[in-house]
Amino acid sequence: MPGMPGPLVLPRPGEGEAWILIEDSVVTLIASYRQRLLGDSEAGGVLLGYRRHKHLHVVHATTPDQEDARARFSFDRLDESHARIASKHWALTDRRCDYLGEWHTHPERSPTPSGIDRREWRKIYEHRSQPLLFWIEGTECRWIGLAHKSRLVVVGSSVEGVGQV
Repeated sequence: MPGMPGPLVLPRPGEGEAWILIEDSVVTLIASYRQRLLGDSEAGGVLLGYRRHKHLHVVHATTPDQEDARARFSFDRLDESHARIASKHWALTDRRCDYLGEWHTHPERSPTPSGIDRREWRKIYEHRSQPLLFWIEGTECRWIGLAHKSRLVVVGSSVEGVGQV
């Protein structure tokens, strides 16, 4: 259907023929939280999916819950529901559906990570051996980064429709 987001397929940097696949349901869900009106607060959650050799496959994203702290220019994931949902997916898939990263929105057309974003993400990825995704959804564009081995690399930064299949 024209105008509808589709799945994202992005090359995974430094891994040759490795890919990051983000299901269209996740793309659509996150896009639905874009801050297009002046009163819209930031939103966010976690990304869940599968690690298949060098490939990452995002199949689910959690959404803001009542205890999360949301404001125009900030989002703090505080609600335990994100952890409960991740644990449920982990259990239902025989420990295969894993935490793959974080997403949140910014009230800007072409988002970039703030200093706070980078500091908070570093706390998450600096002691992990597996790669993690970090996604910022802007009002019209998105920014997606991959953190691995203490490095954060931009994977996708695009206007709606670019990078989709």
